[in-house]
Amino acid sequence: MGNRYDVIICGAGPAGATAGTVLARQGLSVALFDRARFPRKKLCGGLLTWKSVKLLEAVFGETPESMIRSGVINHVSEYYSIRTFEHGLASGRLPYPFHFTDRTRFDDMLLGHARATGAEVFEDEGVTACDPEKGSVTLASGRTVSARHVLGADGANSVVRSAFPRFDRDRFRRNMAPALEISLPPEDFPRPVDHPELIVGILDAGYGWVFPNRDRVILGICGLRRKKENFSELFRAYLTRLGVDMDLVPALHGHPLPYGNYLGAPFHQRALLAGDAGGYVEPLFGEGIFFALCTGLYAGEALAESQANRVDPGPRYARRLHRQIIPELKASDRLRWALFQGMRIAGPGSLSLFVNAGATRLAEMVHGIRSYAWLRRKEWDFL
Repeated sequence: MGNRYDVIICGAGPAGATAGTVLARQGLSVALFDRARFPRKKLCGGLLTWKSVKLLEAVFGETPESMIRSGVINHVSEYYSIRTFEHGLASGRLPYPFHFTDRTRFDDMLLGHARATGAEVFEDEGVTACDPEKGSVTLASGRTVSARHVLGADGANSVVRSAFPRFDRDRFRRNMAPALEISLPPEDFPRPVDHPELIVGILDAGYGWVFPNRDRVILGICGLRRKKENFSELFRAYLTRLGVDMDLVPALHGHPLPYGNYLGAPFHQRALLAGDAGGYVEPLFGEGIFFALCTGLYAGEALAESQANRVDPGPRYARRLHRQIIPELKASDRLRWALFQGMRIAGPGSLSLFVNAGATRLAEMVHGIRSYAWLRRKEWDFL
């Protein structure tokens, strides 16, 4: 380990690995620090939309076929359904299939690309503090390492973000959603699952899901805590309603999910934020993988240009986010509250009417073929 790098990246998940790949490919010295050892256990639905698939191909050269061969993608579904516990609300065929990943293998694959391009990866080495002014981080071992710039890709509870003096901490905290998930062998779930199911009506500002994998079924809930709800109790009630034998349920796993608290200016002095650290999760369906990949790409390219031309990467990075990412998150957030309010007033049937009125165009919106802003065709600048 050196003492000085061009860029230090805190967090080696999808955002950090993407940025590390982009930067090392440009010949920059990059240090990636993560508190975990890879392959790490990562419980997640692991859904890849069309835009995620296209970005993976553009940046890493990975296709659905290559990821299926390597076991990273372990289920593909051309169908979806949305329902309450009592009634189906909408279902149909997708214009492009959903691909489901094994997140343990997926994250390890991305980090492998970063290593192969020359990034130095330090596992079991968490970051405990960051000084954005100096461009330095303090490691769990007590060592201090410095760089021209630091990228915080260290998740929802970002250490790097905590060093930023100017952002709306109350808003960020208010829009942090608890998410609880478990996985079960298919034989322990009371029915076959071959396509993703969203279950609404269980939370005022959230939903549940049942996702297929090759050898697991992923069950979860996520939503904003508006009435001091006990999410562990809600989750157990949810599993019971699904018909799960509670004696077969493993320990509950929870994590915070940014749910409408994205930052408009994710930079301060020598530090930038990407992925969950900047709140970049789509706030209607909670899609995070694509936004981690894309903000990691944009941050990496802004930092690479900064090193080449001696310009401040923060404003360039923010401008690109405001062109490509933040309009999607804002429009998704508006749609979310309109749909939740409609369900509170008129019941879940209002969601059925909305989805069935334009199912194909809405599915294209989720995939990123169309924009959340008025369903216009979306032009992604990485294609």
